[in-house]
Amino acid sequence: MTESGMGPSGAEQIALLNDLLALDHDAVQAYSIAIGRISNAEYRETLAGFRGDHQRHITQLTGLIQDRGGVPVQMPHLPTGHFKLAVQALGAAGDDRALLMAFKANERQVRDKYRRHADDPHEPAVATILRAAARDEEAHYAWVEGVLEGMGLEPGSLLKTVQDAAETAHATTADAIESAGRRVAEAVERLRPGGTR
Repeated sequence: MTESGMGPSGAEQIALLNDLLALDHDAVQAYSIAIGRISNAEYRETLAGFRGDHQRHITQLTGLIQDRGGVPVQMPHLPTGHFKLAVQALGAAGDDRALLMAFKANERQVRDKYRRHADDPHEPAVATILRAAARDEEAHYAWVEGVLEGMGLEPGSLLKTVQDAAETAHATTADAIESAGRRVAEAVERLRPGGTR
């Protein structure tokens, strides 16, 4: 935490930003699977636009990390990135509804993580980017939720209840693993020659 109470600084901030950077790399890969498999052209176009948002987040986070003397880690989370791809690939084995249900499970974790970090105090440059990314993620999640509701995943239905439970378990598991990874990344950043303390 900075002395002015404006959020994390040094190695903690670099680790947090790298965690979000990996999250966006996870998302780009999952989006690529969804875009390649979805049959509805309108949905495909929307997903491609959302993937562009994640690519923009990657560029912005990379700049923030470099500006703070850190090394941007340009890869998905290990091992949760592979798990998220597996979830999306399983969805891709079904119809558009199954594919979008898998997509929604992955997108929830992204939405929730960005929301948490956007609500925390940060220096202005970081806060601006995190808030804008959080708004993007809210829009992505709201879109897929609306599309799925139109496909019969209505509030109170058994399928919606099961899907919500699976989303929660998926997000909780990924967050726990990624949080441990962020602590390791923070320690590595502190030990790196020229790294931030």
